[in-house]
Amino acid sequence: MSTAETPTDPPLNLGELIPDHFARFFEFFRPGHTEGVVPGRIKELARLKIAAMNECDT
Repeated sequence: MSTAETPTDPPLNLGELIPDHFARFFEFFRPGHTEGVVPGRIKELARLKIAAMNECDT
């Protein structure tokens, strides 16, 4: 088991490490997720279904 896999290591909080990056990402992401013809909850369900079909953890 490598050092990164040990259960005693705290998980990385990328929001703390690179806050500017996440601020810019959510500026880009939010309008596409909350605006438009399809409601955001349907977009989220589609995202979850695509992740499940590709065996991704979300």
